[in-house]
Amino acid sequence: MRLKKSLRITLIILLLQATFFTVYSQVTTSTWTGTAKQDATTYSYIVKINKVAKDSIFGTTISSSKEFYSETKFKGIVNGNNFLINETELVKTNYKGAGSVCLMKLNLKKKNDKLEGSFSSSNKEIKDCGSGTISLSLTKEKQATPAPKEATKTTVPDQIPTKKEIEGLEQLEKKNIEQSITAPIQISNQRNIEKREIDLLNTFRFVEDSVMIKIYDNGVIDGDVISLIINGTIVFDKVKLTASPLTYALKSNNTSQFQIECYADNLGEIPPNTGLITISSASKTSEILFSSDLKKSAAIKVLLKNFP
Repeated sequence: MRLKKSLRITLIILLLQATFFTVYSQVTTSTWTGTAKQDATTYSYIVKINKVAKDSIFGTTISSSKEFYSETKFKGIVNGNNFLINETELVKTNYKGAGSVCLMKLNLKKKNDKLEGSFSSSNKEIKDCGSGTISLSLTKEKQATPAPKEATKTTVPDQIPTKKEIEGLEQLEKKNIEQSITAPIQISNQRNIEKREIDLLNTFRFVEDSVMIKIYDNGVIDGDVISLIINGTIVFDKVKLTASPLTYALKSNNTSQFQIECYADNLGEIPPNTGLITISSASKTSEILFSSDLKKSAAIKVLLKNFP
């Protein structure tokens, strides 16, 4: 009897653990695009989930229409298929009265690749912000079309790094980051770059040995100027961000680890200096929003397959 009771308790614990991991495995970093409707006005609305920690999510929202644009930071809680998202900070807007831009609270429900629900104001000090409905769809990563196989050639698939290899890369990566920001960056013979705090946004891993980096000014083009620094070397010096991307091919050579920094040379007409980075390989495309100012540089890490 004691053995059977113990077995039942073990099974219950296992079922609870399975349920726990099933709930949280549904939440991943992702981008959702669609509309927000308030009375007769319809806005384009984007939710980018950049970080997931158990049942908490963090990221950015973008709201825009023909004459209006705003970016905010948000934090939220996920309970099963229910998403409660609170915009917490206005990052960028073209609205002159920025102090009266409403931060919103979203109550959404996920069904397949849809997020739908309502929004209301989370600004207690601002009255008459209104409310409305939200309808979003999951934006899936673009998958490249594989090249046709040659009948006389056998291809060997890329090896996905093991957990041990990834941990080793992360330790080496952490060491490299610490070393790379202990002194002002020396940029060949071009110019010295003032030391700034590094805000590491994310690390992207690829099984290929090369990727294409593209950087745009997202949303309103407001004169943002950046210098793009890769492993301590300026590859674009004081270049204005536009809707046409800065493009740079990244390839494993002496190293397969790259720290890419977006160094703000100004704040544009609408501070801070912001943009969108896409990283494309033969198999996938990833993207992330960045925000830099005159004290902090946004950065990402890119790890490629290393061919000795």
